[in-house]
Formats: sequence, C-alpha cells, structure tokens
Amino acid sequence: MRWILAFSALALGGLALVLFVLWAVSGYKGLGLDTVGTIAVIVGVTLTSALGTGLMALLFYSDRSNIDEEVYHAAQPSPEQDGENSARGHSR
Repeated sequence: MRWILAFSALALGGLALVLFVLWAVSGYKGLGLDTVGTIAVIVGVTLTSALGTGLMALLFYSDRSNIDEEVYHAAQPSPEQDGENSARGHSR
C-alpha cells in the first residue's frame, strides 16, 4: 500500500513540476485565457491526472493481490453443475 502513495505522489509531483515550468517560462499567456480560466485549466488537469493515477494504482494493486483470480475461480461452475446444465440442454 505504501508504494501506491509513493507512485501517486511522484506522478502528481511530476505534473506539478511541468505546470510550474510552463508557468515560469510563459505564464500561460499562449493559451489566451484570463486568470480564472488558467486556474480552471490547472485544476482540471491536476484532478484528471490524480484520478487516472489513482485508478492505475488500484489496478496494479488488484493485480498483485490476486483477488481477481479468487473471484474468477469462484464464478466458474463446478463439474457437477456443468454436467447438469448440459444434460438439461442448457448452454452458455
């Protein structure tokens, strides 16, 4: 769980660094936005990146914890159930 927080902090820190460098170089004047628009763009990019980073971290955590495998195997029919379904004419 600690690596998820480190990964998220590193990704968001990198994004903040890029946004700061862009601001220091041009002050976002090339976008043609006023101050409110610039703040909205920065907040939107940051929140979208945070959401994507968090979802990817949860995806990797889910894969490493093997919870997906347990759910997959729990959903598989047992051989007895599979035989009953084919004898009755049911198909999947």
